[in-house]
Amino acid sequence: MARYALVPARFWDGLADEARTGMAVVISGKRIETIARADTLAADIRRFEWPDATLIPGLMDAHVHYSDVMGPAFLAAGVTTIRDVGNDLEWILAQRERHATDLAAGPAILCCGHLLDGPVAHWPHMGRPHASPEALRAAVRHHIDRGVNAVKLYAGITPDLMAAGIDEAHRRHTFVIAHLGATKAEEAIRAGLDEFEHLDGCGVAWRAATPEEDDAMIDLMLEHHVVINPTFVVWDRLGRILDRSFHHDERRIWAHPCHLALWDRYLSRFGAPEARWRLQEVMVHLKRFLRRAHRRGVTVALGTDTPFPHLVPGMSVHDELSMYTDAGLSPVEALRSATSVNAKVLGIEKKTGTLQPGFFADMVVIRGNPLDRIDDVGQVLCTIRAGRRFTPDRLLRKLKTTFDRKPLGAVTQDLQDNVDGKRPS
Repeated sequence: MARYALVPARFWDGLADEARTGMAVVISGKRIETIARADTLAADIRRFEWPDATLIPGLMDAHVHYSDVMGPAFLAAGVTTIRDVGNDLEWILAQRERHATDLAAGPAILCCGHLLDGPVAHWPHMGRPHASPEALRAAVRHHIDRGVNAVKLYAGITPDLMAAGIDEAHRRHTFVIAHLGATKAEEAIRAGLDEFEHLDGCGVAWRAATPEEDDAMIDLMLEHHVVINPTFVVWDRLGRILDRSFHHDERRIWAHPCHLALWDRYLSRFGAPEARWRLQEVMVHLKRFLRRAHRRGVTVALGTDTPFPHLVPGMSVHDELSMYTDAGLSPVEALRSATSVNAKVLGIEKKTGTLQPGFFADMVVIRGNPLDRIDDVGQVLCTIRAGRRFTPDRLLRKLKTTFDRKPLGAVTQDLQDNVDGKRPS
């Protein structure tokens, strides 16, 4: 059980408005032992010093569809926790267990199991269809009995199914998230939904709207304490899927070649341009709504929808942070969404998400100061997960050993079916 000290130029605990200088974090085993002035450290303790870097809590991605080749990339980006929001149930439970015992496999995983969909499963490998409230209730019970961290309802869920699914999960004290489609945001919120993804179903966020129209929706969100997880980056990438600049992104070395090939064949690349223009057009409205919702106190989580097109695992968290600041959040507000706020949303705020004694030693060392310049967040020097240190160069070597095989995980098969035209319409 190693004991050592991290001595960065700047230290941010995940909560404060500013970073502090002259601080050190002492790690013993998997946990933070103490946080103290660097000049008070014992002379014989092993030190790791970074004279122009900032130490912050490990980042979290609260919207991922995991495959087994993503782990090193997440760690290299400083992401120490992810929530998988749609996968084969038994497979992702096994991955969650593997990551809990093998820190080098990748970030800690929380999971929802299958996407619980309406009569037709939109993504047949990640999802499961349900034609009646009774069938959905049974699926919710089964997932909770298997130990999922939350339940995910998907786009084909109608209002009656939505109400039944939420009721069944809440009877078992389980958090419910949803990708809305057949149910509007207002209906889902009144039914008790805890969090909704992508701002789907929230019509006012997708068009030009007055402050009064925004506030009517925001009032409802605040009344019911609902969380929003905008995942701006996936809408941006789908709207600009033909943008050649993504092919010159050096971070693509962290994406598996199989996924890169699927991105290049994704069907929306070849559809009517009006669909892509629509996504490009609405980004300004989505950002406007996020800024107003955040300023009024709506809880804003942070996720990405990795690995959809041009979303490099882990690195897309950096892009989402940048988009939050473009929407008007300050860098520290954006970083809270990826750390302390995400931890609270995920229900793990008593053990990670902030840097304090007794918590897991999940943190990342970043060259520069992302609290002043959010773009610095991509300059990861070292990631610490449960006390174990990882550097990007070693993680890349580990990742490349997976490039000669197909990634495991339901998302890869669903993306394959998408490009082959086999997915239900």
